Parts: sequence; structure tokens; C-alpha cells
Amino acid sequence: MKRAASFLLIGLLGLTLAQGVRSLGMGGVLLPGPSGQAANPAYAAFPGKWDGEGFQVPVGLLRFLPLFTDTSPFTYFTDPTAFRNNFDFLSAYDQATHLGSFLLNPARSPDEVVFKVSANGISITDGQGNSLMPTFQVGTASDKPSASIPQPFLPIRLDLGPGTYLSLGSFMGSQGIRIAPNPDLEQAMKDGSFDRCKSDPPSPCALEAQASFISGISVALGFSTPLPEIPGLGRVYAGVRGEGFYGLGYAEAAAQARPTFDQDGNVSGASYEVRYFLSYPSSLEGTLGQGGGGMGYGLRGDVGVAVDGGNWAIGLGVQNLLGFSQWSGVEVTVVDGTETARTPTTKKSDFSAPVFTVNGAYRLPLEAGELLLAADARFGATTPAFHLGVEYSLGLAALRAGVGLEGGWRFGLGAGFNLEALNLDLALTTHEAPLVGGTVYGIAMAVRF
Repeated sequence: MKRAASFLLIGLLGLTLAQGVRSLGMGGVLLPGPSGQAANPAYAAFPGKWDGEGFQVPVGLLRFLPLFTDTSPFTYFTDPTAFRNNFDFLSAYDQATHLGSFLLNPARSPDEVVFKVSANGISITDGQGNSLMPTFQVGTASDKPSASIPQPFLPIRLDLGPGTYLSLGSFMGSQGIRIAPNPDLEQAMKDGSFDRCKSDPPSPCALEAQASFISGISVALGFSTPLPEIPGLGRVYAGVRGEGFYGLGYAEAAAQARPTFDQDGNVSGASYEVRYFLSYPSSLEGTLGQGGGGMGYGLRGDVGVAVDGGNWAIGLGVQNLLGFSQWSGVEVTVVDGTETARTPTTKKSDFSAPVFTVNGAYRLPLEAGELLLAADARFGATTPAFHLGVEYSLGLAALRAGVGLEGGWRFGLGAGFNLEALNLDLALTTHEAPLVGGTVYGIAMAVRF
């Protein structure tokens, strides 16, 4: 058990801080500069005049203290009863994927999935009558792993020569989540009738959900350099990076909720089927005993280019242009709470699943202060996302605001203060709760001496 706790602690220390506090205050927009090198390796050599991020205090880690029984997996080791009664996977998932913010009201899992039909059509609610979101997706949520991994937290970086560096760090995070009705349920919702769903069990209509979670240690070798300045355009930067990882754990789950009907054709409840895959180091098999002991590893290549035009900057990065990952473990199927299958399985990724990120910023001097406008877009082998943010700075203070679409709508408000001894950045963040809907609020903070 102690060994399992040690691996869990290593994983939590590697939880990724994907966005800085300044960025969060601007709606999550990715600013050009070194803080964006995970998405664009050219930014490793880019000037830091655009992003200017301080050290982000990982306030989200506080929610993994046993004090917070709804989000802390460590409660399993300190108070198993409280863990069984209070731990909520969706709450923990929500906090783990937003580690840069302390979530004030993380998403809560529904008690059950209830299908209803009325004069207004078909609705899907939880056990308390609250409407569920039938469609939600962030990142990549498929039936196979990806060579794209979360950005390591506080990696150790070694400069090997002009423009060349080696980076080592641990990571943990989500590769994606997806919730959607299958084609039959989607058509039934459009028709406002369950007639097409009333076939012999199991019903062809289902609300489907997929999610994955990954942890490991990564090593990256990168090269980034400025190219000769192009007259009338600006300084161009180019970069490449190869990154490999050794896996500490991988979990992938796919669930289906199907309506059930009584002999009169009325909805009587729901049937659930869950299929999940587990992989962890073989040394933990004696402790965990789930049959998932195996090995996980991966390797990928990224490229990028960026331009600094003085008052403006723009960049294009391609992650996982070429890559491969593999995990060996066990796949388990559970139907209505009863395990029906447990099979040793090896899962492999595609050899190419590129993710494109384009972002830019423009600095506009004003009579009083300065205005910074920024935008980004992300597409390819991931759920499309975009962000738009603005910052107004005057003297020693700055005000920020922004909006983004990342699974659902998200908003940010922030402020920065340039004090004598340090710079302080604060942000109020919001995002849409997966599946259950509603707005989740968070607080983020960063300091720079």
C-alpha cells in the first residue's frame, strides 16, 4: 500500500499546469513566448516580452489533501470509510485537469442517468431531476492511447549548447473526455420519441462517455533557434523537439447508459455498461492486484515556427507529427454492477495524430497605458478550441479579461500588480462542468520575484 501511495504522490507532483495565471485571467489564451513551448517548440528561443508568466502556485494541489474527501484520492489511505462515502471521481477529475486553480465548486457526478419523454421531447437528467449535458468533449477521447502527453510540471532543464536543451519531468493529467449520445439516441431525441429504442434488450440507444488519464516521466530533447531577420516581417524562430516517456499509470474508461422499458413500453430505468483499461508498473501488482501490471512508453516529434514582428507576434506549432505509444494491462467489462469479462490487453496509438496550435498577439500603445490583444486556436487530432483575451496595463497594474471555447464556454478575469519586491498575478476562472453542466469557479495565483 505504501508503494502505491508513493507512485500516486509522484503522479500528483507531475500534474500539469497547462496555462499560466496571466493566461487564465485572459480566458485561457496561449500567449507567444517560452511558456507556450509545449505547444510550439519554436517558443523555447522566443523572447519573453509577450507572456511574462511568474511562478504559478499550484493551489489546486490543496484539494488533494485528505481534508477534501470529495477530490483527494489520499483519503483512501487515511480514512477508507470517508473515501467510500464522499470521494467523487468527476470532482477529482475536474480538479486534476484544472490544477492551476483551486476549484470552489468542482463538478459532481450524477446519482444516476434518467431518461424521460414528455410533450417537450426526450430529456436526460440525474437522479434529482437536473438536466445533464448530452454532448461534451475536451481533448482527445478515443479507444486508443495517444503519444501526446500533458506538459510536465516544473521540469529540470539542461542547456546542451546553442539552442539545444534536455528536459526531464513528471506529468499526470487527462488526455481527453467525451460525452455524447450514439446515433440512435441522437435521432430519438430529434424525433422526440423512444420508439426506435424499444427493441429487444439491450436498447440500441445509449448515452456514451469516454475518458482517459495518464501519468509518467518524460525526457525531451529540443532545438530552437532564431533565423535571419526578414525585412518587413520580423525575426523568425524555428524549433523541433523529440519527447519520450515511461508510463507510471494509464486508465481509460468507456461507459454506456441505455434506457430500459417495461412491458407497456414505458421507460422503467437505465442499464449501465462500463469497459475500462488499467495499466501500471508490474511492481505494483502485488499491492493493487487488478491484473493491470505491465509497461507503458511512448515517443513523439513536434515542430514549430514563430515570428516576432515588434508590436505583434504569431506562431504555429504541430505536436505529435510522428509518434507512438503502447500500454499493456487489463481490460475489464462491467454490466449493471457485475463484472462480465477481464482480459489482458495491449493498446497502441496511431503513428501520426498531429495537433495544430496557432496563436498570436498584438500590442497597441494608448495615450494612457497599453492594450494587449491575443488569440489562439487548436485543432487536428483533438477537440477544436479557441480563446480570445485582452489586457490593459497602466503603470504598475494590469486588468485582464477573456473568453474561450474548450469543451464548453469559459471566462476569465484577472489582475496583475508590479510591487517593489515581486509581481503578483491573480485570476478568477470559470469553465463548464462536464456532463452535469453549470459553471465551475476557480481561483489562481502566481508570483514573480
